[in-house]
Amino acid sequence: MIDSPAQTTPKRRAALSAIVAVMVVWGSTFVVTKVAMQQFPPFTLAFLRFAIASLVIALFLRRGSLGRLRSAVSIGRLAFLALTGVALFTTAFNFALLYGSAAQGALLYATVPAVVALCAVLFLKERVTRRRMLGIALSVAGAALIAATGNASADDAPAPLLGAALMLWTVVLWGAYTVGAKPIAAADQTAVTFGLSAIGALLLLPACALELAGSQWPDTSAAGWLGVLYLAVFASAGAYALFNFALRELDASTVGAFTNIDPIVGLLTAFLFLGEGLSPVQAAGAAIVLVGMWLASTEPRPQQRLPEP
Repeated sequence: MIDSPAQTTPKRRAALSAIVAVMVVWGSTFVVTKVAMQQFPPFTLAFLRFAIASLVIALFLRRGSLGRLRSAVSIGRLAFLALTGVALFTTAFNFALLYGSAAQGALLYATVPAVVALCAVLFLKERVTRRRMLGIALSVAGAALIAATGNASADDAPAPLLGAALMLWTVVLWGAYTVGAKPIAAADQTAVTFGLSAIGALLLLPACALELAGSQWPDTSAAGWLGVLYLAVFASAGAYALFNFALRELDASTVGAFTNIDPIVGLLTAFLFLGEGLSPVQAAGAAIVLVGMWLASTEPRPQQRLPEP
C-alpha cells in the first residue's frame, strides 16, 4: 500500500530512504563481486565477506542480546538459515558470476519475487491467485530464455549456461531462506544477523582453507580489499541493519516491491563499469522476467466505494 502524505511520518520517510539505499547497494554487488573475484577465489571471498561482517555487527550488539537469541531461536533454525542464506547462497552467487556475466546474473536474480511467492504458497500456505501463478510462470519462462541464449566469452562469461544455473540456484536458496526466516521475524534482528554471519563464516571456513591450500595466497591490491570491505560492511552488515529497520516501519509488501530495484541497478552497473550488454533475445527474456516479477509480487488494490451523499 502506498502511503498518503498524511500517513508519511519522518520515521517512515527514513525507512523508505533506507530500503532504497539497501536495494541500490545489493544491486551493485553483481559488479563488485565479479571484479573482486579477479583477485580473490570464490570460497575465500565468501568467507572474508561474512567473517568481516560478523565483526562489524558485533560492535552494535546489545548486552544480553545473544542470550535472548538462544532462548528465542533454535540453533537448528539458525544453522539452516546460515547454510541457505549465507554459505550456500554466497558460494553459488560467487561461482555464478565467475562463469556468467554480471548482467545475466542480475536479470536471472530478478526472478526472486516469483520464487519467494511460490515458496510462500507451497510452504506457508499463502493464498495463490491466477495473477500470481501467471507471474511465476512468466518469470520461469523468461529466465529459461536468458539462460539458453547466453554467449560464452573468455573474459566475462566463460560458461554462461553453468553461470545461469548457479544463479537460479541462488534464487531457490533465497526462497528457502525467506520461508525459514519468517517465523523469527520478531526476534532481535541485529543478534540474528550476527548469528547468521558468524555461523555462515564458520561453515565457509573449511572450503576456504581447502581452496587456499591448493594455491598461494592471491596477489591482492588495495582496490581488491576495498571490494571485500564494501561487500562486508555495506552489502552485508550495513544493508541488513537498514533492511531490518525498514521492515519494522513499513509493510512487508511495500519492502518486497523495492526488490525490483536490484536487477535495474545490476544491469546499469554492469553496462557502465564492465561494458556488458544483452542480445535482443536476452532483452526479450528480461522483459518477460520483469513482467512476471511484477505480476507475482503485486496485487491490484480493491476499489473502495465512496460513501453515499
